[in-house]
Amino acid sequence: MHLKNSPYKFFHTFSDKYQFVYNMQCNLHPEICWRPDSQCAQFGVKYHVIVRGEEFSAIAFRFEDLAVHISQVLWNTGMTFYGKIKYCFIFIVAVLGVVGIFVMYVYSHNGYNDRTVAAFAQKAIVGSRTLYPRINVKEYRFDVKGEDILVFLHMQKTGGTKFGKHLVKNLDLKYPCDCVPRRKRCSCKRPNSEKIWLFSRYSMGWPCGLHADWTELQGCVPNIINKREGKKRTRKYLYITILREPVSRFVSEFHCYQRGATWKNSLHLCNGKVPTKEELPPCYTGENWTDVTLPEFLKCPSNLAINRQTRMLADLRLVDCYNRNAISRERREEILLQSAMKNLDSMAYFALMEYQIESQYLFERTFGMKFLQPFVQMSGEETRAGAIVLDSKNITRIRGLNHLDIALYSFAEKLFFERINYFKRKDEEEMLFRDS
Repeated sequence: MHLKNSPYKFFHTFSDKYQFVYNMQCNLHPEICWRPDSQCAQFGVKYHVIVRGEEFSAIAFRFEDLAVHISQVLWNTGMTFYGKIKYCFIFIVAVLGVVGIFVMYVYSHNGYNDRTVAAFAQKAIVGSRTLYPRINVKEYRFDVKGEDILVFLHMQKTGGTKFGKHLVKNLDLKYPCDCVPRRKRCSCKRPNSEKIWLFSRYSMGWPCGLHADWTELQGCVPNIINKREGKKRTRKYLYITILREPVSRFVSEFHCYQRGATWKNSLHLCNGKVPTKEELPPCYTGENWTDVTLPEFLKCPSNLAINRQTRMLADLRLVDCYNRNAISRERREEILLQSAMKNLDSMAYFALMEYQIESQYLFERTFGMKFLQPFVQMSGEETRAGAIVLDSKNITRIRGLNHLDIALYSFAEKLFFERINYFKRKDEEEMLFRDS
């Protein structure tokens, strides 16, 4: 039988290679080997996945059997033209059916967590404009002699320490912060006044609690400022923060616990009270968790490292704070994610650790203040998280647990570059206006 131009030739070549290469969002599977591409290796967002082995080879040979049958019917019989069209249609339907079964098979073996990641990420990317239809780009001509106050929400292991130092030591101001060598805090006061213009770790310490979250800062910052100035009045608080790719951030926090960090002095105040031990049971006994292994770190359900960025940016009062029995888990997660996205969208500015140069540009364009020295972008390998090698199973597990943070970061990236592009377009328009 001459099959030079038949469908069999395509499937025969396809089967010889028995590889099916495609892109997907970290949808790992035991039978699927993966490798990160250059950018994904740094951010852990997308992988090239190669499906291969006996399972796919068997599927390919089922295609061959079907192709041979169709070819014999089409080329070896005196079938009419309409008959051949009918068989070709049947063939196409069969191919689509097998492909559909294969896709469902892969997804059914990936478990609840990966499907949850995909659902939340899709909702964050596609639904973000439904929740917030207008691009919320803000531009402030910040003046340290004015009345506005920058409030820095510092989340653990997001690059906030370095960013916080930029705020007190690297801004090109006529009246810069007064930083004394070997002192952790700098004095960031308005000229000829005791009033402050920056509320952050390196200017105020932790007056609202260690690494206070959005819920704590909202209730605390006005009271602290009123007490400091001895006067109760309305001010504009410009909230800023920095986020990090969730897998890298989570791994970095795990490494910090191994080195003795605990953050056990954090208050976690919500509605005027701290969580009970029943609401937030400790993950370890003793002074620290230095002997923790990754499986143990992943296993503790009350581990605050899980979805930390979503929790710290959300209004926890909407879900009865740390009471996990008030509403269902699915509803609680939905409310937390939407609240975190809304609060991030309302912030005057936020940075992304993975985009240092762009973050510097966005800050300077948002507030009209320049930095003396440029921000430096570290590669993934230079970070502490980059020193820890994880297999695909652990990466899948970490992504599954942190599905809210992954969805939030997807939304943050989209919003971040919308703001960047807004100012880029404005720069181009101003340049054209000057040249005209």
